[in-house]
Amino acid sequence: MGMGRVRKMFRKVVRKMEKMRLSPIEVFVFHAVSDKYDEQLNMRVDWSSTKDFKQRIINYQQRYTFISLEQAYWMMCHDLFRSKKYAVLTCDDGFESVLQIIPFLEERKVPVTLFVNPCYLDGISKRKEYSLNPQYITHKDLFSIHSENVTIGMHGYEHNDATRLSSDQFEESVNKCINMLSNHPRYISFYAYTWGNYSEQTQQILKQKKVVPVFTDGASNYRFHYGIGRKPIDSYYLKKEK
Repeated sequence: MGMGRVRKMFRKVVRKMEKMRLSPIEVFVFHAVSDKYDEQLNMRVDWSSTKDFKQRIINYQQRYTFISLEQAYWMMCHDLFRSKKYAVLTCDDGFESVLQIIPFLEERKVPVTLFVNPCYLDGISKRKEYSLNPQYITHKDLFSIHSENVTIGMHGYEHNDATRLSSDQFEESVNKCINMLSNHPRYISFYAYTWGNYSEQTQQILKQKKVVPVFTDGASNYRFHYGIGRKPIDSYYLKKEK
């Protein structure tokens, strides 16, 4: 039996052992939330109805204990045993509509991390995916959020695919995010890749800056590896699950 096959079998055994002694931490991601879908402002793949979103959170609370993204990462790095089921809620893009559900999350005691693109804090979209300009969280909105239930992370300066940027361009984007967001009292050093796309070079840059990468790869989280996997819960994906 070759060494490559032996290593593959060993890793498989290790993963099975981890699942036996560590309950997974599920990290969920959503985007825009509103009462009614507007095709001029939203895309089906990153929109949830307010009703569906709230019901999903209520259902999840029957199965999981929600914790913050920072708590989850600490557990991944330090826990040897984890019998309780935990979940984390995150939100990408920073659409203004998300502000309406923050009171609901506070009432339910569900922490949430908002990953924003600082370039859009003027409330204007420069993203080609949208035919009109959806309202984004403005600079004033962002810095009026003081709830201990909410933390703020990075989603790129603009909503660009990190793998299509040169190393210098990606590093510049990260630096701009840090410069514009790090003075927020609820800022955390986590970076959510747009569309979940990343490369070895982008990973290395984040590591050098001591920034934790966050993916959208559908993975569950058991123990430490460099980054956190997430699962989308926008209405589009919920319908596909049924």
